[in-house]
Amino acid sequence: MRKHKVMLGDKLLYQASQLSHAQRFAKARQAEGVPCHVVPDETPKPPRKVRINSLTGKPYRKVTSEKAER
Repeated sequence: MRKHKVMLGDKLLYQASQLSHAQRFAKARQAEGVPCHVVPDETPKPPRKVRINSLTGKPYRKVTSEKAER
C-alpha cells in the first residue's frame, strides 16, 4: 500500500494511501497557517494481477479502441 506523507519539518502530521488526500490535507493545514508539505511515496507500484473470469476460467479482455468506436 502506498504511503504519502504530510510533514511539518521532521514531524509526520498525516499519512494517506492516495496522493490527492494528502494534498488536500496539506492545503487545509496551509490555509490555517501551518507550514507543512507533501512527500509523495516514490516506491514503484506492484504489477497488477490478471483477473480471471470465474465462468470461463479465462482472463478478462480489455476493450480495444476499435470496438469502442462502434
